[in-house]
Amino acid sequence: MPGFQGFSPQVAEIIRNADRTIRYVVPGERRRLYNQWRVTMGTIAPVDSFYVAFFRDDRYLVVPYIFDEPQEYEPPSFQMYGSEGMAAWIRRYAKPYVYGMDNGSLLNKGHSFGDEERLSGDAIVIPLLRTSSDGQVVIGIASMQTYRSNVYTEDTAHAFQILARSVLVALARELEDEGHQRMLLTAGEMASDSSVSVADIIEDFGHKLESLRLKIDMLIKSELLNPERLRQDLTDLRELCERNQSEVAELLMVPSLDARALLGKLTPRETEIAELICIDLTNEEIASRLSISEPTVKTHVTRILKKFGVRQRSAVAAKLRPFG
Repeated sequence: MPGFQGFSPQVAEIIRNADRTIRYVVPGERRRLYNQWRVTMGTIAPVDSFYVAFFRDDRYLVVPYIFDEPQEYEPPSFQMYGSEGMAAWIRRYAKPYVYGMDNGSLLNKGHSFGDEERLSGDAIVIPLLRTSSDGQVVIGIASMQTYRSNVYTEDTAHAFQILARSVLVALARELEDEGHQRMLLTAGEMASDSSVSVADIIEDFGHKLESLRLKIDMLIKSELLNPERLRQDLTDLRELCERNQSEVAELLMVPSLDARALLGKLTPRETEIAELICIDLTNEEIASRLSISEPTVKTHVTRILKKFGVRQRSAVAAKLRPFG
């Protein structure tokens, strides 16, 4: 942030420790990753609500992590967002929003969760950024809010953004590891690299349900003589349910079979256009969005269809967006 003078020694130490912890979160434990981020921010400033969301396309957000006092846990969700709300603003401008910019006007236009009778007194909402060949791309948003007024400082906002980068590095490393493992399993067949089929997803979901069933079965068969042990077992079961819910929500962001391999065949511009085809934009609308001519769009679309081995635009969306 312009003019930022650096953290106090105490906050700097908190951030260093959190970054170290985030780096060592077990791959796949995404809820624990987001939770560590939220808990750390709570040691720097009050946090009554916190969420992490990723853009599915120009209409939907996948929200794998939501925290709100006093319930503490809210199930992950899949939300539509409008063109004038917070999500659209963050995606459009790719910069942080702070409550003081408009006294919460933009914030209060958005989706409500938790105690809907109370409005936040302060908030910071930041873009989650991924570096691509075209520069920084907004892939999601994260928000921390409190019912208290005027408590978030420049320190708070800067710390929030630094830890966002730590979280995104951990997620990128996890995806890279998954891709490497798949390449090894397929003996280097690049066509299968990093792709996930519907069968893979169903199998993974089946394993999650089986882990829950085994836990419940264990409790049913136990003698239940130790209240403390029972309480701990039930707490573990609840945490397993919460983790699985978050992971299932994030499946909505998984490409269809061979989608990543298919995208790998496209140029950066063709990839952009393929994504816009998936949200039902016409050639004219794509041309306007990308500031190029309509004939140029038609040429790119023809090449995309040929590379995908399909004849209709709808088939492009079917291959890249199997879940809607």
